Amino acid sequence: MASRASAAFLPRRAKYRKATDRHTVGGTRFRYALILLAMGLATAGCSSGQASPPAESPASSASPQSTGSAASAAEEACSAALIFGPLPAWARSGFSPPDVAMPHAMGEQGTIVAILWARSDALHAPSLPGQRNKILWVARQPGAPLTIRAALNATGRTATVELPDGTGPSLVNLPAAGCWTLNLSSPGHRDRVELRYVIS
Repeated sequence: MASRASAAFLPRRAKYRKATDRHTVGGTRFRYALILLAMGLATAGCSSGQASPPAESPASSASPQSTGSAASAAEEACSAALIFGPLPAWARSGFSPPDVAMPHAMGEQGTIVAILWARSDALHAPSLPGQRNKILWVARQPGAPLTIRAALNATGRTATVELPDGTGPSLVNLPAAGCWTLNLSSPGHRDRVELRYVIS
């Protein structure tokens, strides 16, 4: 009886062992798949980390510094161009006393003067609501129209302003703060002045 029971039990134990082996193999495969998946995620993470933007080259990092230096030099030259003192004798008409000190910028050729109404920060970009960009232009030989071709120093930015009535009182608004070189032309005459516009 014992031998028969053992014989009957052996197939069952063999079946159980096969089933266990299948589960063990399946579990091993499952764990192996998890390991491969983890490795794949780690690789993907590393590759995405390498996609960071490149560092600036010395040339690109030096460019803003050189631009800033040029702009600073332009600002200094622009500030030096502004004079606070008596106007030229030919530009004093209407001022009392005639030799009253006024902030002004002389043209390079000495043929025109831009008279401002404040010793500092007289011109703003954009213009202030209660303080417009007033410039009184006085020329040795008045002419009309007066065309202003302005260039923002140390940049490539330009602007053009037309004054149909020529020299005299005007409002000259420019699009950005900085030191501007104003190339002035009227019939038969050319000159230039430098004026600084401050940010509003």
